[in-house]
Amino acid sequence: MATVTTTTTTTSGPSLGISIDRGYVNTLFGRFNILMLAINAICFICVAAQPWSAYIPPQGWFYFVCVTGFWSALIELFLGLCRIQDRMVRVVPWKLGLLIFCALWSFFYLTAASAVTHYAVNYANKDGWYAGTVFGFIATIIYGIVAYYRLLDWKGVSPVSVSQPA
Repeated sequence: MATVTTTTTTTSGPSLGISIDRGYVNTLFGRFNILMLAINAICFICVAAQPWSAYIPPQGWFYFVCVTGFWSALIELFLGLCRIQDRMVRVVPWKLGLLIFCALWSFFYLTAASAVTHYAVNYANKDGWYAGTVFGFIATIIYGIVAYYRLLDWKGVSPVSVSQPA
């Protein structure tokens, strides 16, 4: 009697389908993205609600920083929800790019909030400008913290192990 042995080999490539990972919102960077979306929107609303804000020089720079930060955080949230960032790591140095962006945006918010502060001192209707200043400096701190955690992630240190006591 003859024995026949059959071997089946299955190879699978990377999944090309896009699926939504709802657990991303509960991760550290998912929460940071939601926080950055909120602070960018608040900063924009504070300055946009001011009368005659289109004619004020630092307003353009503050708008640019707020709106670009908002859209980049929204795109980053979308990429994280769809897990596209994990697929792009092989092609693009994604973690390094996010680290540079967050550090640069922390500096941009510092300059924008400083410019708005300088103008708010000499403006008649100061409430919205001061609110924009306060939230702009809060955004500076938030982007600085996110840049620090992005640096840890880029170096390969788990951000979760840093934030939880041993």
